[in-house]
Amino acid sequence: MMRTLFALLLALTAVQLHAVEPEKDPPVETPKKKGGDPGLEGFKVTGLPLISFSTDDGFGYGVRAYGTYYEEGYAPFKFQAFAQYYKTTRGYEYHEVSLDALKFLGTPLRLRLDGGFERTLNAQWYGYGNYHDLARIKQIKNGEIPINENTPPNTKRDLYQYDQNITLNNLALTNPFGSGNQIFNPSQRVLRESQDKYFYYDRIRPFINISTEDFIGDTNFKWFAGVRGQRYKIQSYQGDYDNGNTVANIKTLIDNERPYGYDATQDRKYVNGVRGAIAYDSRPRDRESNPNGGIFTDIHVEGVGKGTGSHYSFTRTTVTWRQYFDVAPSFFNSFDKELVIGYRLLGQETSGDVPFFEAGRIYTMRESAEGLGGNGGVRGYSANQFVDKDMVIGNLEMRLTTFKISALGGMDFVLLGYHDEGRVGASRREIDMDNWHKANGGGVRIVWQKNTIINISYGRSKYGANGNFSFNHLF
Repeated sequence: MMRTLFALLLALTAVQLHAVEPEKDPPVETPKKKGGDPGLEGFKVTGLPLISFSTDDGFGYGVRAYGTYYEEGYAPFKFQAFAQYYKTTRGYEYHEVSLDALKFLGTPLRLRLDGGFERTLNAQWYGYGNYHDLARIKQIKNGEIPINENTPPNTKRDLYQYDQNITLNNLALTNPFGSGNQIFNPSQRVLRESQDKYFYYDRIRPFINISTEDFIGDTNFKWFAGVRGQRYKIQSYQGDYDNGNTVANIKTLIDNERPYGYDATQDRKYVNGVRGAIAYDSRPRDRESNPNGGIFTDIHVEGVGKGTGSHYSFTRTTVTWRQYFDVAPSFFNSFDKELVIGYRLLGQETSGDVPFFEAGRIYTMRESAEGLGGNGGVRGYSANQFVDKDMVIGNLEMRLTTFKISALGGMDFVLLGYHDEGRVGASRREIDMDNWHKANGGGVRIVWQKNTIINISYGRSKYGANGNFSFNHLF
C-alpha cells in the first residue's frame, strides 16, 4: 500500500510540475504584496488564555503568548516565538517554548526549536488493529459488563440489578438461600471503579526538537533535517485507587498484554530519533499558516536506534500530500470573503520494534497525531483508537472566511466543515477499500494577525465524538 501511495504522490507531483507554472518568487526572500496588511511590520505580540475542552482530556486552562517579528524580505515572518502553559481536568499537561526563525544567524537556513514537557494522565491503549468492539469498550468503562477475566461462570450470570450497588445472579432463583455472597455478582459501581482505567496508562514525556530546512535553489522544492529527543516514563494504574473510589483498579490492558515497550513501566526509556524529509511547497509564502492555494507534499523519514541514544530501534516513513483551492475568488472576494477547499492524504509505515506508547505517533514535517483519532487524525474517535504499523488517513476541509475585524491587529473568522476517513493494518496487504473509519464535523477557526490560528471544532463518528480547542489548521 505504501509503495502504491508513493507512486501516486510522485505521479501527482509530476502532473503539477508540468501543468502549473512554478512559483517565480524566490523562496522566503521575496514577500508578497502587503496590501491589506499595512500594520504587520515590526514586532507583534498575541497572547490569549487557553480555556478549552477536549473529549479526550476534559476542560483545559492555561495561557499561550506569541511574539512575531515581521520584516520586508521575510515571509511569512522573520521569526516567531511562543511560550505555553496548559493543563486539563483529566490530567493532561503540555508546556512548551518554541522558536521559528528564518535566515538564522545570517544563513539561508530556517531553524525550528521546540522544548517542553507533556504528561498524559489518561493515555489510551486499545491494542493494535483496525477493528475494536467500541460498544463493548464503552460498557467496560462504565461498569455495565465485566471484562473477560472477571466474567462469572454461566451459572452466575446477572439476573437483576438494583441501583448500582446490588446485582443478583441466577443462583438467586435456583438457590436463593445460598451461603455468603454466592447470589451476588460485582455491582455496576464496583465494576466501574475497578475497570474505568482498564484502557488507560500514565505517560510522562519531556522532549526537545531541533530542525532546519531550506528551499533548493530558486524552486519550490525544499529539504528538511532534524533531531528529536524524548524520554518516556510509563505508569500502570493496577492497584491504584482513583479519587473517591473504594475499589482498587484491576490489571489494565497493558498489564495483561505486556506489549513491546512495557519495560518503560520499570525504568525511564529514551526514544530519540533523527529526521529527514524532501518536500515540494508551492503555497503562497506569506500565507504558509493559512494557505489558499498550492501544494505541500513531503516524504518524511525518522530513524530511531542505539546510534541515536534510544532504547528501541525502528523506522517511521510518512508520505503526505496536501492541496488547496481558492474557490470562485472573484465572487467571494467582492464580498470580502474567501472560500478555500483543502485536502490531505497521508500514509505511514513503521518497521522495526516500536514501543506501544510510540506506535500511534504520526509525524510529518509540520504535523503530529496519535493514531486514527484525537485532534490530528479521524476527528470523531479517541486518540490512539486505531493503531498499527501501516496507517492511512484522508481529510477534506471547507474553510469559509465569513467576516473580519481590525481589532487587536486583525482577526478573520473562518467557518469550518470537514470529512475524515482512515484505516490501519499490520501490513500493506491489509489496507484495502473496506472497513474505513469515517467522521464528519465542523467549527470555527480564528486567523489572528495572519500567523496565529485558533481552532475550535467538533466531530462525530458512528461510535462517538471528539471536540477540541487547539492551534493551527490540521494541515
